[in-house]
Amino acid sequence: MTTQTKKLIIFCILAIIPFQAHPFWIWSPKTQKWKNPKYSALATPFLQYKEAEKLFNEKQYKEAHQEFKKLIIHYPDSKEAADAQYYMGRCLEELNQPYQAFMEYQKVIESYPNSQRINEIVEREYNIGEYFLNREPKKWLGVSVYDFVDHPAIEIFKKIIDKVPYSPYAAKAQYKMGMLLLKLGRYEEAMDSFQKVGDNYPDSEWASPAKYQLAIATSKASGGADYDSTAVVEATRKLDEFIKTHPEADISPQATAQLKELRNREAKKNFDIAQFYEIQKQYKAAKVYYGIVIDRYSDTDYVRKTEEALGKLKEKMK
Repeated sequence: MTTQTKKLIIFCILAIIPFQAHPFWIWSPKTQKWKNPKYSALATPFLQYKEAEKLFNEKQYKEAHQEFKKLIIHYPDSKEAADAQYYMGRCLEELNQPYQAFMEYQKVIESYPNSQRINEIVEREYNIGEYFLNREPKKWLGVSVYDFVDHPAIEIFKKIIDKVPYSPYAAKAQYKMGMLLLKLGRYEEAMDSFQKVGDNYPDSEWASPAKYQLAIATSKASGGADYDSTAVVEATRKLDEFIKTHPEADISPQATAQLKELRNREAKKNFDIAQFYEIQKQYKAAKVYYGIVIDRYSDTDYVRKTEEALGKLKEKMK
């Protein structure tokens, strides 16, 4: 086969193939390279942004994500880059990929801290954290996956606290992280998280319930042997009012049961002191401590028992 014949065959093949190959690879005389339009950005970041935005508004989220990504790759320093990064997160949220969306939002905070969308992004990150917080964990052979890997809500709340500590969501994230750690049985970490709410956000509306939860976590960490009863009394005094105005505070029935358990212990402690004084025939002192149980712990299991004991004591004192 002559060289001329080979060239003719190659020419014929190329004459047929371009109709199929053209949409994928195009020769650029300017750069002297083949380029794929699928991965190439438009001539300016503005045009690229508008193309991606158009797809997003048409709810073509997968395609929009690809176009916003092109802008980030080819024009990372453009004024449109921060918004493009934000919309990558929005696309992934719409595609039901919340954790991946969080990762894209975090890039805005870290790479474009002057973005006008930071407050909205923090709110979206927090809501994603709430989503994972409230979702039932996946289990394998009856064991939670979070026994092996860290809970995504913890990572998300930590990022909010660390990267935007003055955000309105920081104190709330610190509190919710403590609640999650408490639920996971990581009591020492939960104590630290609740303590930080009080230390770093003392004027926050979350400071009062954090005191209550700190008492619960401390009790759990020490097996119930050591907790600050003064903190429990102070915190519970404000708890009812807080729950009425902040039902999202996640004071669960389980937490309420834990509080009752602590208050029962306090009631028992005062009841036992009263019994001790009664045995010692120091009836006035016994009466004082029986009175404390009735006055301060009327919601506990010791009230009826104390009322009966106090009735008998009064008979002795006649």
